[in-house]
Amino acid sequence: MSRDRGVDALRGLALAGVVAGHWLVTAPGVPGAVDGRVATGSPLREMPALAPASWLLQTLALFFLVAGWAAARSDGGAPWTAQLRRLAVPVGALVAGVAAVATALAVSGAPQGVVRTVVVLSLRPLWFLGVYLVLSLATPLLVRLDARSGPGAAALPLGLALAGPLLPGGVWATVGTTVCAWWVPWQLGVATARRPLGRGTCVALLAGGTAAVLLLVEVAGLPATAVGVPGAAASNLDPPSAATLALGLAQAGAAGLLLPLLRRGAGPLSDAAIGLGRAALPVFLLHQPLFVLLWLGTLPLGPLPGLHDAPDGPGWLLARAGWAALLALVLSRVLRPAPREAGRR
Repeated sequence: MSRDRGVDALRGLALAGVVAGHWLVTAPGVPGAVDGRVATGSPLREMPALAPASWLLQTLALFFLVAGWAAARSDGGAPWTAQLRRLAVPVGALVAGVAAVATALAVSGAPQGVVRTVVVLSLRPLWFLGVYLVLSLATPLLVRLDARSGPGAAALPLGLALAGPLLPGGVWATVGTTVCAWWVPWQLGVATARRPLGRGTCVALLAGGTAAVLLLVEVAGLPATAVGVPGAAASNLDPPSAATLALGLAQAGAAGLLLPLLRRGAGPLSDAAIGLGRAALPVFLLHQPLFVLLWLGTLPLGPLPGLHDAPDGPGWLLARAGWAALLALVLSRVLRPAPREAGRR
């Protein structure tokens, strides 16, 4: 399958939102002097005015849409064993590395809170790959569903995801709701791969999805932030809420409008987005462990502004932006060959 510059750029934009969101809102403190507990804060809790920005940076639906497009366009689709192996090797290496660090910390007498923070923050994003693998394996069926119903096929997972909260509670209901919620943009990605969505359809998705988010937050009382906030009673992501579904529809509409422009785009920003998109898996796997290593390695230096202290104001946010820029620079150096290698495949 030949590379599509526009789709690679969309993937890069989606990944940039995910990475920036994690780096800007993940705020573990210093371990407590008595119990070693690490309290995790969030600038979204201390600075509620930042809530609208969370809806711009929560780009998971765009990620799943692009993945659905790529899966539908793949030449016959790789065998499920090959798909599993492609993910298992780097994920296994990451898990082994995190386990080694956690073991070394525990043996050296590090507080339990530090060990737990290292493991949870490093590995939490891996839930995405589980959903990705399920939908990837189901893509042949989803392509047939699209052949029968077109973009309207996304109404099936949309209805199932909306019905999820009405089912009896439990982990399987949450898992089912989560898979169905991200099936919606994946199915729209399959549809986009088979025929361009009309401009009118894209405008309707963008406008309708945006309006639905506003109504659900302002009128229905869903959480004001697109992502979870420590200590909050509810989250729009765990499991995905109706507002998250609406955001996904809006992002699908925006993607359909942007795709022709991105395919024609040129220049440093376009090239950067494309390069990021072509290195998506290593960037996704490494961005949080890299942050954790920075947080952990600088703990002996005391609470550093924007890294170990409470996210209590604009000064913290400015300092954290500086740390995020440093992380981006380091990550780009570590993965510098990846975009070129991806471009040759």
